[in-house]
Amino acid sequence: MWNVLLDKFPTEYEGFRIDEAFQTGIQISQALQDPDLSDDERLAVALGLLYPSEDGDGSPSSLPDLKTAVDGLRWFLSGWYTDNRPKDEDKVPVTDFDIDQWRIYSAFLEKYGIDLNRSDMHYWAFMGLLSTLGECAYTNVIAIRQQKIDPKMDTRAKQALMEQKRIFAIEREEDLTEEEQEDVDAFMTWVKAGG
Repeated sequence: MWNVLLDKFPTEYEGFRIDEAFQTGIQISQALQDPDLSDDERLAVALGLLYPSEDGDGSPSSLPDLKTAVDGLRWFLSGWYTDNRPKDEDKVPVTDFDIDQWRIYSAFLEKYGIDLNRSDMHYWAFMGLLSTLGECAYTNVIAIRQQKIDPKMDTRAKQALMEQKRIFAIEREEDLTEEEQEDVDAFMTWVKAGG
């Protein structure tokens, strides 16, 4: 087992060079969840991101066979995680790197002094730090997304939680209410008028 306290962060899998940057890990996660791509396209994009076709000097890199490549992808995405996963783990995503980008960015800046826009960091380091953040805007939103609505809650508390869940939902509502559409139209008019 790999140990952050003893081992260097890996830069290859089974002898094949990987792009270990945290930005690459985020892009892989986004590709694997992209509803506009087929399963084969998701995998092709993820593998293309993980295994660069050139080494650092611009020379062609050797690429692994498909089984090794997929095994390496699984390893890359989860090799940093050391806790036991619950058997009945809810598969509903609680983080979206587009929606949560500012919460994550500000949390790293506040908690660790790391400017993610200027940082070179291994994906495993990023995920380790992300998963151990203390209380902040990001972890508060994650808690809202994970909180179940208890039938014993009073009506006001249920409504408040449902509204928070709607605001911070990863799945976006396609249809805007009439009031929301008016706000969007007013904003677009303002933008077109030169702000």
